[in-house]
Amino acid sequence: MKFASVLFAFIVASFFSTSAVAQEVEDGLRYDAVRLAKHNQEKHWHAELLNYRGGQASLLLPFFDDFSRTSLPTNDPTVPIGWQRWQDTSAYINTHFPINPPTIGVATLDGLKNDGYPYDFTDQYAWGPADTMTSLPINLGSYTSGDNVYLTFQYEPGGLGNYPDDSDSLILEFYSPFGAGQWAQVWTSDMTAPVDTFTQVFIQITDPAYFLDGFQFRFRNFATLSGSFDLWHIDYVLLDAGIDPNNFVFDEVSQQFPENTLLNNGYTAMPWTHFIPNASSYMKSSFNAKQRNLGNDENIVTGFSIKPSNASTQNFFSVDFNTTGNANSSFTRNLSLNNYIYPGTLEDTCLYFDIKTFINPTDAHLQNDTSYFRQYFYNYYAYDDGTAERSYGLAAAGGNLAMKFRSDAPDSLLGLFIYWLPSGNDYSAETFLLRAWGDGGTVPGSELGENFNYYSPHFYHHGRDYFSYYAYDNPILVEGNFYVGYVQSNANPMPVGNDKNTNNNPTKLYYNLGFGQSWQQSTVEGSLMIRPVFKSGKSSVWNGIAETNVPSFTAFPNPTSDKFYVQGLNNNEDYTMEIIDAIGNRISAERFNHTLSAELDFGNLSNGIYFVRVTSLQTGITAVLKTVKQ
Repeated sequence: MKFASVLFAFIVASFFSTSAVAQEVEDGLRYDAVRLAKHNQEKHWHAELLNYRGGQASLLLPFFDDFSRTSLPTNDPTVPIGWQRWQDTSAYINTHFPINPPTIGVATLDGLKNDGYPYDFTDQYAWGPADTMTSLPINLGSYTSGDNVYLTFQYEPGGLGNYPDDSDSLILEFYSPFGAGQWAQVWTSDMTAPVDTFTQVFIQITDPAYFLDGFQFRFRNFATLSGSFDLWHIDYVLLDAGIDPNNFVFDEVSQQFPENTLLNNGYTAMPWTHFIPNASSYMKSSFNAKQRNLGNDENIVTGFSIKPSNASTQNFFSVDFNTTGNANSSFTRNLSLNNYIYPGTLEDTCLYFDIKTFINPTDAHLQNDTSYFRQYFYNYYAYDDGTAERSYGLAAAGGNLAMKFRSDAPDSLLGLFIYWLPSGNDYSAETFLLRAWGDGGTVPGSELGENFNYYSPHFYHHGRDYFSYYAYDNPILVEGNFYVGYVQSNANPMPVGNDKNTNNNPTKLYYNLGFGQSWQQSTVEGSLMIRPVFKSGKSSVWNGIAETNVPSFTAFPNPTSDKFYVQGLNNNEDYTMEIIDAIGNRISAERFNHTLSAELDFGNLSNGIYFVRVTSLQTGITAVLKTVKQ
């Protein structure tokens, strides 16, 4: 990802009143896996048992991973140790980035670390080695070059994310444990590979130096290090003997993608108290199961189950039969809900439902026969599926961004969840004001209430797909159509996550470039990751599934003539304190470590209104305090 690509990685909207120009840019031999799996089952269990007990036993052939379940190192006690196949944690296992993958789930290598933060967020043009995915040691000691040992895998550049440039690459390296041990590059990516198709690669192992106990292989990418750039998706990794690349077919049927909602109107989530009074009107009559058969025709039976968070599983078996014409193809099956309505009562304030779709062929890898998603009914609306493939921003000082929603129940709008995707420049010092608008017919109408507290984007260090919460200055009563968003202070395009697996922007997203300009309808596909948060019967809001206690900071004296103190800090956390003037310019920034209060000096500032933005570096929680210098 080089200079030009970085500049166009954002979705930029520009408008000039004199020229009326508006623009948005977004950045044969059947491989008998069943037989071989049964043949090696006893050996695998022996190796996994040694690993579980802390031993160092190497894996045995076949080595296989299609990333349909967790296979990276984890401390999660619910993940069996025998699932682990890799030593590193920097790859991103996901179902939402690839286009037409062999099976559900891929490993994605990009410019983000395993905590979701860029490798280098100080230089948008920083470039170099990024993610690494190294296999656990494998015992090849009983094989020779005559055993036709091959490593085969499939890869796709870009997918729904950013496509690599010519200078970027994905490489494969082999490790020989002979002597002191040494890594050697054996393959590099073809930059002509299509963005929407997985390309299969076969690498034969012939060097005697690799036929030892302790052989390893690893994938590495070279990419722009300042964000989610230059993506490579890897799937269906197999290392085994007896492979003929010229006559090779997998006997495999799999789910390919998860569904993301059983609700209509484009919603993937909504407040439970808004749903239950008229629940039937929000339910779909059916939903799709996206599947793939890598081999010959199969008798494929598809069923699904729905489990409420407060009840037992409800199963709907044998709802679809697919018997012919499915060989070597991807296909979508439509599953009827049979007038199903999510059950519950108005007394509940929030619920969620786990929906699993499963198929019933008999093959070696049952783990990829099930797809899963969770339908949330908390206190917010969402069009997105919770994952960002691209970023969206406006390149205009004073630009307005508005997302349309509809609430059929009167309720208090409290704030917004916004997902910020690290992309090129660190815009955490930029400022914006929350806005809410009424129904203007086909565009946002008049503003609802007034908001004077400045906020800034926050990029998390502790995982992907975290939303930041921003509160309106005062609760806003809404009913019917309404719009939420922000007005930005400067022309820098603050990168909001754009979900490319749903598509509500063309009917729900609007923007203008400020200063009396008219509203424009977005032409960029996807769903902007902005979620309005309501009172909805709850006493607090949260970031993610677990509730987060937002601290209540106090400040004195206010007004002040020189010193200003912030109290209520947690002495186990580190904070940044930024002073921002009334038009959004950052005056100063300081860091405070492990203290209960912080002292700021206003003595050199001119009289007027200022804002102090307090951000915890551990939790990412931000608060803004209004101050007066006199």
